Amino acid sequence: MKEFPIPWVQVPNSNLLKKGYNQDQILSISTHSCNGVILTSGAVKHGRRSTTHIGAKYKYRNAAVDVNIDTKSSFSTTLTLGGEFLPSTNIKASVRFPDYYSSKLNLKFQHFFRYAALSVCVGLNQSPDIMLSATIGTSRIAFGMESKYKTASRSFTQYDAGISVTKPSSNASIILAERGDLLRLAYVHHIGHSRKIYAVAEVSRWLSKNKNSLAVGVSCILDNLTTVKATLNNQGKLQALLLHKIKPNSCLNISGEFDTKAIDKIPRIGLALALNL
Repeated sequence: MKEFPIPWVQVPNSNLLKKGYNQDQILSISTHSCNGVILTSGAVKHGRRSTTHIGAKYKYRNAAVDVNIDTKSSFSTTLTLGGEFLPSTNIKASVRFPDYYSSKLNLKFQHFFRYAALSVCVGLNQSPDIMLSATIGTSRIAFGMESKYKTASRSFTQYDAGISVTKPSSNASIILAERGDLLRLAYVHHIGHSRKIYAVAEVSRWLSKNKNSLAVGVSCILDNLTTVKATLNNQGKLQALLLHKIKPNSCLNISGEFDTKAIDKIPRIGLALALNL
């Protein structure tokens, strides 16, 4: 078994309960050219607002260039370099115009150290924000932290820390976030040897507000084409998700949110269709 610790972004957290759900209408179409270029066009409708974008991506070995432009005249370019450039290192640089303040340089050292994983994200502007995350340990147990430093104000605006325990059939984590004000416990349990079904539970407590929250969810892979998910929290919000593959690399995503404490309210429905031609 590999002894490398998991990166901080893979530590069990609320993203497991939220991943895949959306309340927008999204359409994405991709085509592949004979020279390896992937052309993508898409549209997103959020309420009464809608945006469209077009993009192109070219990948050669472990290097990739991604170019996108949208209806707001926002232009972005992302360059990604994999392990062949530097062993066990992933380098990603993204440049955006005219909002160049959101441009970033991301460095990930996942297997560079045997018992540590490190990620550094630096803004490409005069007063950049610096995001640093690191985990130390093994594939079974790891201690991690994440912090954000604003060079403009010379202060830390975020610092989280936690511990993660990984077993063959379960994962658990305890995270102290929001600068020590939020305590979050997450647990994931895989049911059966096929690992097609897993259950998630998360308990959060805001220390300053003396407020607790609870959310539970379950995900089930019905077959090679269909996955269903459901999530319920203590506020009575029930979310359901259906993910169906129409063909390889093309899928349909239907999600809904219902307020069980206000049955008369209209449910929120999200629809996403991704076609790979």
